Amino acid sequence: MKTLKVPAILHEFFGKKIFLLDLCLTLLFGIGMSALILIVTHSQWLGLDVWKRVLLAILAFDITGGVLANFTSSTNQHYQQNARARLIFISIHLQPVALGILFFPYIWVCFSVWGYTITAALLINHLVKHPGQRTIAAFLATSGICILLLSHLLPTLLSCLLCLYMFKVVFAFAVDHDNNNCDQTQVYKSRF
Repeated sequence: MKTLKVPAILHEFFGKKIFLLDLCLTLLFGIGMSALILIVTHSQWLGLDVWKRVLLAILAFDITGGVLANFTSSTNQHYQQNARARLIFISIHLQPVALGILFFPYIWVCFSVWGYTITAALLINHLVKHPGQRTIAAFLATSGICILLLSHLLPTLLSCLLCLYMFKVVFAFAVDHDNNNCDQTQVYKSRF
């Protein structure tokens, strides 16, 4: 497959070299899903000021595009080589805080989602060599998503974006999906 060299300014998003297919699918999903979510929920954001609409569109693209970008081998390898950068990147995922400011009546729910997600992601990141890392991450991500959806606390727009955010950070980003550097059986035996 054809690879592209990524400009240094975008290494945190795409790594150093990305497969063309990965880049195309990431951009297609980011643009397409953002557009779909914003079109279907237009009545929920139509009353916002222009600058808030622009910020909402950027946040939607960042969250949706990040879901796929975080699954790419190039992004994962970049953070395998930069463990400290992975921690920093987890800690600066403040999109729910910005969404809470845009949709102020829901700020506390947005802060709760942010707190849960960052805590879960830091835990999953800590379990980098643990054989159950993916399963624990899937448990935490899907539990948070289901609780949020079952609570019926939010408009559809926020529910979609916050659920994708949790999935993006807890499962897509915090998990080392390409961890081939350890014997899983040995790690499991040594921890238990």
